[in-house]
Amino acid sequence: MLLQLELHRLFLSPYRKRRPLPWPRAEEIELIQELGFVDPVTARPIPHTDPPQYEILSGEKNWLAAQKAGLTRIPVMVLAEADDETAKRMQVLQARAEKNDPIQEARALQHQVQHGASVTSVGSATGRSRTMASHLLRLLQLEPAVQQLISDGVLSVGHAKVLVGLAPAVQIELANRIQRQQLTVRQTEALVRSIRQNQPDAAANAINATVNHRARNADVERLETELSALIGSPVSLDYSDDGSGCLTIAFSDLEVLDGLLDRLGYRHDID
Repeated sequence: MLLQLELHRLFLSPYRKRRPLPWPRAEEIELIQELGFVDPVTARPIPHTDPPQYEILSGEKNWLAAQKAGLTRIPVMVLAEADDETAKRMQVLQARAEKNDPIQEARALQHQVQHGASVTSVGSATGRSRTMASHLLRLLQLEPAVQQLISDGVLSVGHAKVLVGLAPAVQIELANRIQRQQLTVRQTEALVRSIRQNQPDAAANAINATVNHRARNADVERLETELSALIGSPVSLDYSDDGSGCLTIAFSDLEVLDGLLDRLGYRHDID
């Protein structure tokens, strides 16, 4: 059944593996604004919601592009009978279809730079700023094993670029630790900063304390999942016994941050 649904009634799937959101590039957004529509998204109803809300099974990029293009409604193919196993399989297929390999992109940029193009020009040609293109090129300085983790979507660019310049063994150990302890980019930066200052033990203890302090009960995990779906990026909640705490919204690069700010209603227009 094909419906026209408001954007705010669509949410990311809880079965979506942690990976950067497929934000569209500027030229894609301009085309959508010109046409006034996007291709349909596939979704299923979320039980016990009134008015009905929907879990996105495929077409995340179209949903995100519609947000950036200023659309309020998009076509949605609703699969009313889709079960959890179907949702999981569709998320796997979507991840494979939209897979963006930063290492391959970095190698393509490097090839053009080696043949005389500037970092600014090759970045602009792919919809990226000079800064972002430079960050991609720096990934090629990482150990091959760490580069593979980036290609596989296991390690985000935001985490990986912090590891550039460290000893090969340290890069690999920290890459594994980021996955094992689900460190944020900020925590990774603090750890790397301390290592460069020859104080690894103090940083390790501080991060372990932060990770272990989190009360990973079902209510907290459910709240994080719901907030992540609402905002469109991973959210973590840390709090102490006295009730004070911190809500962290993670983003892997500046494009994702820009999308987050749009979702939160922030506008910074320069005349």
